Amino acid sequence: MNNYLKKLYNNKLFKDSFVYIIADVINKGIPFLLLPILTYYLTPDDYGVLATFNSLIAILGTFIGLSIQGVVTVNFYKLNKRNFAQYIGNIIIILIFSFLIVSIILYLFRGYFENLIQIPYKWIVVASLLVVAIFIVTINLTLWIAEQQPKKYGIYQILETSLKFGLSLFFVIILSMRWEGRVLGMFIGGFISAIISLYLLYRRKFLDFTYNFDYIKDALKFGIPLIPHQLSFWLRSGAVIFLLVYLVGKKETGLYNVGAQLVVPLAVLNDAFNKAWAPFLYKKLSNNPSMQDKKKLVNFTYLYFFSILVLSLLLIFISPYIIELILNKKFYNSYIFIKFLAIATAFRGMYLMVVNYIYYEKRTKILAYITFGTSLFNVLFAYWLIKKIGAIGAAQAYMYAQALSFILVWFYSNKVYKMPWKIF
Repeated sequence: MNNYLKKLYNNKLFKDSFVYIIADVINKGIPFLLLPILTYYLTPDDYGVLATFNSLIAILGTFIGLSIQGVVTVNFYKLNKRNFAQYIGNIIIILIFSFLIVSIILYLFRGYFENLIQIPYKWIVVASLLVVAIFIVTINLTLWIAEQQPKKYGIYQILETSLKFGLSLFFVIILSMRWEGRVLGMFIGGFISAIISLYLLYRRKFLDFTYNFDYIKDALKFGIPLIPHQLSFWLRSGAVIFLLVYLVGKKETGLYNVGAQLVVPLAVLNDAFNKAWAPFLYKKLSNNPSMQDKKKLVNFTYLYFFSILVLSLLLIFISPYIIELILNKKFYNSYIFIKFLAIATAFRGMYLMVVNYIYYEKRTKILAYITFGTSLFNVLFAYWLIKKIGAIGAAQAYMYAQALSFILVWFYSNKVYKMPWKIF
């Protein structure tokens, strides 16, 4: 047993995965830990605007970034360093042009967008600029992953998040800027991080702005088809925020947003476990597992299903006490969203356990249809429920959509890779 643990400890893949998981937990834990401070100085209306702003960043990122940062890792192993530096430079050229096109559209329809999301046009411009900064930082972080430098990746990510929140706290608490202070902190911190990232790319000789049409064509060919896939994720979360603001106002949206943040630890647990589970599962499947081995995988998966459901119920039970302990009383009503969001998060964790079989078999076409279909169902159902029963309808619709997504993906995963689930 000791020899096994020693081998596991010395395994680079295990150590790198552990570093990524710890960095992810800390990075996502910082906003949660600062929630008591921000909810003291900000109102539910402020949180509603912040939720809308973050949703705006997500949708702008889809059309400004065009998902082309995903091709960075692929070409890192295919091109020599000089050509790869040109590729990175041409990706940034694409980013600049897509930013200009989106900016023109935002300007021409600024009145419509202001009315739809209830955010002044100048902050919409800030959001689009922040997307550019996020894109540049993402390239730098992606290269550290490709270079197998998890410590640099983790430290940089944590420092960036700390800088953004440190500035936000200064603007919100010291300068009393409310939601504008939080956004300004994100913006300034994001751009400082982007400038540092550009410097690091240049210093490591990963930046060459020599124009190359073939590289631009290759990057767009990779990224543009992924836009519908990225939109499906936004429909499930970001679009619902816009619906809430439009149908019930900023205050209810803010309470929903805080309720969602209180469920984040459960989501982080899901993602962290999946980062460790997926490589383990792929290795097992690649060795042509026996029926006995498959049964062990199934039994463990069922155990995980049970555990994550129990944890979600535990979170629902203790959340009223957590809210009273760490939040200002103006946010107490956020509890009503937690029971549905917690169950939804449990279903997402169960989804992650079964979707890996589809990824292993590279049968993602039907998966994309399922993802987009359930996301569209979530938006339409949320619209109907919000109009009928109020903001709580958004949480209920999200829970039903996650449950439907899990069931459909579980069924399809068994079609592409047979496992002894005993229910199909």
